[in-house]
Amino acid sequence: MTKLVVFDVDGTFLNSQLLYDKTVLEYSRAKGLPEPCLKTIHHGYGDPHAHDFGWGVSKDEQVRHMIETMVLADKYSMSGDPQHTPPFFDGAHQTFTCLKEAGYTLAIITSKPEEPLLHLLDYHGARDIFSAHRTFDDIARRNEREKPEPDMLHSVMRELDFKPQDTVMVGDTTMDIRMGLGANTHTIGVTWGAHTREHLTEAGAHYIVETSLGDVPPVVERIFRTE
Repeated sequence: MTKLVVFDVDGTFLNSQLLYDKTVLEYSRAKGLPEPCLKTIHHGYGDPHAHDFGWGVSKDEQVRHMIETMVLADKYSMSGDPQHTPPFFDGAHQTFTCLKEAGYTLAIITSKPEEPLLHLLDYHGARDIFSAHRTFDDIARRNEREKPEPDMLHSVMRELDFKPQDTVMVGDTTMDIRMGLGANTHTIGVTWGAHTREHLTEAGAHYIVETSLGDVPPVVERIFRTE
């Protein structure tokens, strides 16, 4: 049996932060809101009720604004304009090819809705690389709880017939790590996205990759070689 490698999307292999930051600033100006702290948004969007993003409104209103900016950024990403289409991080295609050629099965779990996810995978010629995906739509469609709950990861493992010990979760946020730990899988935190090494380590990541996506496959190989 092969092993399963599950990837988060935004901040892990899709470099969407610049588009999102631009969207947040444009949205704030259009709504007459103070310019929020982008660094705090990067660190806190996984638990927005616990953070003050400096938007000059209540925390409940901040959450509403954050959701609206995410929806708007996804809309931009599907516009067909290359300037609004987030690129893959360097080495993404090579990383996926390396893992597939080594016999691994690949899947996706993301908080992004399904439509923009599939659009971006098609744009980058990567849809067929992944054997399964879970998105924001699966909260309603499958009655699955969102990250950091382990529901979506359990669901993917059941669909593809993998056990936790044969699965690795790769992501850039503490939500990804906590989901992986909740599902009893191996976890790899990457530091070029939203959360720092310190955040990922505190969340319990088994391994940290700080260099580039191309250095993920050797870590995956080491995980299963040392089982």
